[in-house]
Amino acid sequence: MISRRERFLQIIEVLTKHGFGFALGGLKPQWRAPLARVKLIDPQTIHSQPEHLRMALEELGPTFIKLGQLVSTRPDVLPPGYADELLKLQDDTPPIPVEQIRAMIEAEPDSQAEEILTHMDPEPVATGSIGQAHAAVFRGHEVIVKVRRPGVTDEVNRDLEILQDMSSWVARYWTAAQDYDLEGLVEEFSASLRDELDFIQEARNSQRMAENFIGHPRIHIPEIYWEATTSRVLTMERMFGVKINDYDALKAEGVNRHLLAKEATDAICKMVFEDGFFHADPHPGNLFVEPDGRIAIIDFGMVGNLSEEFRDHLITLLLGVVQNNPRRAATGLLGLTDSGQHDVSKRDLERDVSVMMRRYANKPLEEVRVGELMADLISVLRHHKLQLPRESALLLRMLVTAESMGTGLDPGFDLVSAVQPYAERFIINRLSPDMLFNRLRSTIEEAVQMGVDVPEYVRRFLVVLERGGFDVHLRTDELDPLVKSGAKIGHQVVAGGVIAATINGTAHIIASDPERWKKYHTPLIVGGMSTVAALSGYLAVSSNTERVRHVVRVLRGNKSKRTVR
Repeated sequence: MISRRERFLQIIEVLTKHGFGFALGGLKPQWRAPLARVKLIDPQTIHSQPEHLRMALEELGPTFIKLGQLVSTRPDVLPPGYADELLKLQDDTPPIPVEQIRAMIEAEPDSQAEEILTHMDPEPVATGSIGQAHAAVFRGHEVIVKVRRPGVTDEVNRDLEILQDMSSWVARYWTAAQDYDLEGLVEEFSASLRDELDFIQEARNSQRMAENFIGHPRIHIPEIYWEATTSRVLTMERMFGVKINDYDALKAEGVNRHLLAKEATDAICKMVFEDGFFHADPHPGNLFVEPDGRIAIIDFGMVGNLSEEFRDHLITLLLGVVQNNPRRAATGLLGLTDSGQHDVSKRDLERDVSVMMRRYANKPLEEVRVGELMADLISVLRHHKLQLPRESALLLRMLVTAESMGTGLDPGFDLVSAVQPYAERFIINRLSPDMLFNRLRSTIEEAVQMGVDVPEYVRRFLVVLERGGFDVHLRTDELDPLVKSGAKIGHQVVAGGVIAATINGTAHIIASDPERWKKYHTPLIVGGMSTVAALSGYLAVSSNTERVRHVVRVLRGNKSKRTVR
C-alpha cells in the first residue's frame, strides 16, 4: 500500500485532470463549435460535469466509489443531475485470486473453514470494492460466503483521513462550501463506510430484518450462519430467483407484475411505518422473485433506523400535509432537517411549503409522483439551506427508488396510494391513547430525573464559587465601552444622590427651626433649587446624549444657513 503522502498527491492529480475537463464540460454548446473547428477540443471526448465527477471517483478506487454511491443518496447536497450520474458508478474491481480467498477464510478463527472450503466454488458470484462472494455448501445448505478484500480496511481508513483533512481545508477557504457542513458529511459517510467493512454489522442487520418478517408469507430474508461468520467473512443462505427487473424472465415465469409491485411496496411500507428499520438501498439487484413467488431481499450493509423523535416529526409533517396546514408541515420539516449555523425564517419556509402544497392540492393521488414531489421538496430545502440528516436522506432516496422499481414493474403503479393506508395507520397508532400515555410517562420520568440531577448541579455550582468563582476574560476593545458606560452610570447615580440629599437637607434645615432660618429662606431655596436644576439638567443630557447631539447638529445647520443668506 502506498504512503498517505503519495496517495494524497495521486488524489490531487486525478481531481486536477478531471477538474480541467469539468470546466470544459460546463461550456455551452455554441461555444464548443469554434474551439472544435480549430482543433482545440474534441467534441467526442467532452463529458458533462457530472460525468467527470463520476469518472474521477471511479479512477480513484473503492473508497471514492463508495463515497460517490453514498453521496448519491443526498440530493439535498448535490446539484440536480449529479445524484443520477453517481448512481451509475460501476465497481469494476478485478476479482481476488481464489487462493487468497481460501487463505483468508482459513485464517479466521472459528470460521468453519474446512467444511466451507471443501465445497466452495472457485468462480466468484460477485466482486466488489469491499468484498467478494462465492457459492459454497455449509452443513448441507447452499450458502454464499462473502469475504472482505485483503488490505481494504487500511486503504479505506487512509483515504477517509485524507478526505477529512481536505473537507476541513475546503470548508475553511471555499466560501460556497460554508453553506454545508462538509466535515460533518464526511464524518457521516465515514461511519457508514466503516459499517460496511464490518460484516458482523451487516449480519446483525440481516438478522433483525428477518425477525421483523417472521411468518410473512411473501418476503424471504436470508438466514445468517453465525458459527461461520466473522467481521471479515459473512456466511448466509443462498437466494435463488429472478431479478425483479428482469421483465422477460418474469413474464416467462407467469409472474403478475402488478401484484409483485404491490407486494414489494407493502414490504417497504412495513419497514418504514411499522418497524422503523428499513433497507436503505432496495434497488433491483437486491430483490429476487423466487420460484415459489416469494420476494427475496439481500444486502443489508446500508440500513436506516427511525428514532421515536424522528417519527414524531414525521407525524407532524404528514398531518400538516393531510390537513393542508403549511404551518404544521413546516414545523415537521424543520424537525426532520438540520439548519446548521443558518437562521431559518419559519414564516418564509411556511410560505414556500404552502406554495408546494397548493401545487399538488387538486391532483388525484394516482397522478402524484413521489420523484417529482421529492424534487420540489429538495428545492425548498436548498433555498433555505436546510440539510437532511442521514436517516431522512436515506428514507427519501429509498422512496424514490421504490417508486422507480414499482413503475418499472407496472407503468400504472401509484406509490402514494400504496403508502397512504400505512401512513394513516401510522398516524392513528402514534396518536392512540396507549402511545400518548407512554410518551407522557416518558416525559414525567425525564422530569423526575431532572429533579434528581438538579441538587448535583447546584452542588457543583457552589463548589465553583467556593474555589473563587468564574473567570471572565474580556479584550480591551470590549472593555472600553463597558468602562465608559459604567462611569456614566456612576456619575448619574452620584448626581441623583446629590439631588436627593440637597432637597432633603434644605427641607430639614428650614423645618428644624423656622424662626431662626426665616431670613435665610430665600437664599436656601434658591441655592437648593439651582443645584437641583443643574444636576437634573446633567441627568437629562447624559441620559439622552444622542438626542442632544442631534439637536445641536440641527441648530448648527440652521445657523449656517442663516449666515450664508
